[in-house]
Amino acid sequence: MVSLRYHITSTVAVFFALGLGIFLGSIIVKDDTLLRHQQSLIDGIESEFTLIRRDREALYARLVATESLLENSMAFAEMALPRLVSGKLTGKCVAVVVPAQGLSYDETQVMTVALQDAGASISQVVHVRKRLEPVSSEDTGELGALYGLGKASPGIVGQKLADSVATLVICEDPSHLPAVDVLLYSEYLQIDPFDAAKCDAVVIVGGSEDPAHTPIHTDIPLVKAFQRFAIPTVIVESGTVGFSFMSEYRLLGIPTIEQVNTPMGRLSLIEQLAVIMDGD
Repeated sequence: MVSLRYHITSTVAVFFALGLGIFLGSIIVKDDTLLRHQQSLIDGIESEFTLIRRDREALYARLVATESLLENSMAFAEMALPRLVSGKLTGKCVAVVVPAQGLSYDETQVMTVALQDAGASISQVVHVRKRLEPVSSEDTGELGALYGLGKASPGIVGQKLADSVATLVICEDPSHLPAVDVLLYSEYLQIDPFDAAKCDAVVIVGGSEDPAHTPIHTDIPLVKAFQRFAIPTVIVESGTVGFSFMSEYRLLGIPTIEQVNTPMGRLSLIEQLAVIMDGD
């Protein structure tokens, strides 16, 4: 039970503390101590903001200068590339295979022009419009029947189609081959013919703009098909591609070139082709 004396004492203590707080607060306000402290904090914050703004402006100026320097460097590299690669692939014929929208038509044209500047002729550019491994059992059965397969699996049919693409690419006159009829019948390809000549090497364009693309269904079977035919092969990717698979391509044991959309990437491609075709 709380005594009356304890109750009075505690009440007096509360009022004493309250009075002391009011007294101290009035002293601080009268002496402008609190106001000066607040103003000091505000001045410090404004100073920090000023420094941050100056740093941001300096960073933006450096960014603009760097972008200008990069643009000038790229323009110079584009101008110098034909001279740097001239004659490196003279007398050679190269085919280009583009599955899954790995390069746009404009980027593909820029790459083929660079190969021609190096002295190479282009036998054809083949655009693979579908994944080679069939999705449905109906497609598997129909394509398997065209190949004369009794029991066809999607993987076997996909590799057969990849072999057909390779046959089409490396033959000088593939028009008489049944494999070509299969590809045309199934609307797998779009072919841009250039020179009617047997190719000495193949450039496969990797990567994709399609999030559903998986290289095991198209790119890798194509690489394996050209390896079986002992055709020197390089796989390239654009730096602008939406989905890169370079880590998977490197496991195949063939040369890989990144950033083929840039002059440095195209120079690397041409140097690599010269090495694998001539051993230079």
